[in-house]
Amino acid sequence: MIDVAKRRLLKTAALGTGLGIASASAVIALLLRKPSLRAVAPEARVSPIDEAHIQSLGRALSSSAPQQAEYLEALGLSSEAALRTIAYFRKMQLPDRVARDDVFLSTEHQRALSSTFERLTRIQGHFGHGFFNILGFEQLLKVALRTPSIGRFNLPEMNLLQWIFYEDPEHYGFRGEKLARDFLDNLRPSALFFDVRFGQYLFQRRAKPLFDRLRADIGSDLILTSGVRGLPKQSYLFLAKLIECQGNVSMASRSLAPPGYSYHWSGDFDVGSRLLGSENFSVAFARSAVYQKMRRLNYVKLRYPDQNRSGVRFEPWHVKVPLA
Repeated sequence: MIDVAKRRLLKTAALGTGLGIASASAVIALLLRKPSLRAVAPEARVSPIDEAHIQSLGRALSSSAPQQAEYLEALGLSSEAALRTIAYFRKMQLPDRVARDDVFLSTEHQRALSSTFERLTRIQGHFGHGFFNILGFEQLLKVALRTPSIGRFNLPEMNLLQWIFYEDPEHYGFRGEKLARDFLDNLRPSALFFDVRFGQYLFQRRAKPLFDRLRADIGSDLILTSGVRGLPKQSYLFLAKLIECQGNVSMASRSLAPPGYSYHWSGDFDVGSRLLGSENFSVAFARSAVYQKMRRLNYVKLRYPDQNRSGVRFEPWHVKVPLA
């Protein structure tokens, strides 16, 4: 539940839409509403993975490796469930391809997508990229209310931001664990370390010692590409991915955890090779000398290995930091 002070902030943030004070309760109800999803497979974009494709895929996998289908059925899955499981892993191998059962944003949220992203972009420019990484929505909304160059969030924008935080992501195919429960949760700056070399924050107690050990063992070619991310930063990245995916929430979540579900909130960090630049978040990193050295270190674990259960593509750069 959101406490009274936080509810008051959300009400105030929404009053820029022209609603009166008497409508505050209705505003909160709208903000916390979960509009229905619509599943669409626009064949004009790419060829969807239809049932015939799933079945032919299952036959192909079974013929090349008969034990795979048999193993899935031995676990108690029906033949149909086994094929769907194989299709699920197929999506992870082709994360940028539209699948038949992909879910898209509602028309209401589609309309608010660009303006919400642009407002968060202005806020990032106001605070700077470094501090924006650890900013919480509570402080962000207060600053937006009193800063004309940013402007207060309108009702459709607030509705979209809260939808991507509160909607059950299993409805669109993401199966990860929720780590932040409240939209207005904040990080504690005292628990963080700012690495000035990379302009990123790390949790002091677990993440910084692990990164330092990695860098000592691998060398200066290993760099920190992304550290701690607060909920606004993860929302900003997720909105950018939604724009890139033309509102396909399922496809976006195959590349990026929705806000509240990212382990960058609890300690994980991304690494890269100094030699790769913008290619660090691509398959090029898996071929780099830095990654090959990482694989030989038995204390390094990946959060999203190949064919992981969360529904996120293989991320060889995402280092898992134990929660305890």
